[in-house]
Amino acid sequence: MACFDGSEARAAAQSSDAGALGATTGEATEERPGEGLFLLPGGYLDERGRLHREVRLAPLTGRDEEYLALGAPGDATASAVTGLLARCLARVGSVERVDAALVRELLVCDREYLVLRLRALTFGPEVEAVLKCGGQECGQPMDVQFSLDDLQVERRAVGSRFFTAHLSSPVFVERGGAREETRHVEFRLPTGADQEALAAVFRADEARALRLLLARTIRRVGTLTEVDEELVAGLPMSALEEIAGQMRLLSPQIEIELDGACPECGTPFSTRFDGVGFFASEAVGNLYDLELEVHLLAWHYHWSEQDILSMTRQKRRHYVNLLRGVLESQN
Repeated sequence: MACFDGSEARAAAQSSDAGALGATTGEATEERPGEGLFLLPGGYLDERGRLHREVRLAPLTGRDEEYLALGAPGDATASAVTGLLARCLARVGSVERVDAALVRELLVCDREYLVLRLRALTFGPEVEAVLKCGGQECGQPMDVQFSLDDLQVERRAVGSRFFTAHLSSPVFVERGGAREETRHVEFRLPTGADQEALAAVFRADEARALRLLLARTIRRVGTLTEVDEELVAGLPMSALEEIAGQMRLLSPQIEIELDGACPECGTPFSTRFDGVGFFASEAVGNLYDLELEVHLLAWHYHWSEQDILSMTRQKRRHYVNLLRGVLESQN
């Protein structure tokens, strides 16, 4: 999943690699066994301009699984990711109090990377997805398997909040009767706040969502600092493509390309894996099993719902398997 070009702009308006600092460390807390230390592909710049890249990420508890399942569908996916990461990020660099406001300021690519690592911590690295053949007379489902341990991350530490693109051809902008010719455009990279703000627009009008995204991320065109949708719409498409290209070059890159051929008809396919959407769908599909496990443990152990949902999936499943083994031996 590249983080910004034509398709990545759409994603921004919507969602054991070698660079990680390790998988699970031995410094896990009692409440969150299985915590991991990871290195953000881009990094978080605080108000003082300090770059924070090392993060401590904790696997989901049952309460977090429930939160994601109930909050992610439709236009709320970006907001649900913000809430989820705020729950599971124990530290970002030297910042130990991680809240939703900070998570919204994370780059789109960093949020996507964290969701994939969170998925691996919670459900394991192996992924089994189902694609639909695009053949005109086929349309059969295809099983695809891969491991998040094979995730390729092209890391690019982001040392500045704003960047300047020098366009190959000048553009003309007009505001308040004044007309200016310029080649210089100052912009920032898309963040989680942009995802949340434009999610609903994206579903209704993808082209407009892209214009609004650029209006949010472009700070200056020449000397003009009042950048809005109207101004962006008036820029040549070639200029917009150059700006998007500069964003792509400056953004960290995460690639999960699924390709092959349909086993039924042989039609080749190639698609990018939507890790955020897939993880949210998994949580929705797992909700009934979660409720069943809570019921089973509460019924036999008399534990409260709060205590059961505070466990990680791994710990909860451990007790469920022990209980099922005892029950089966009694029959």
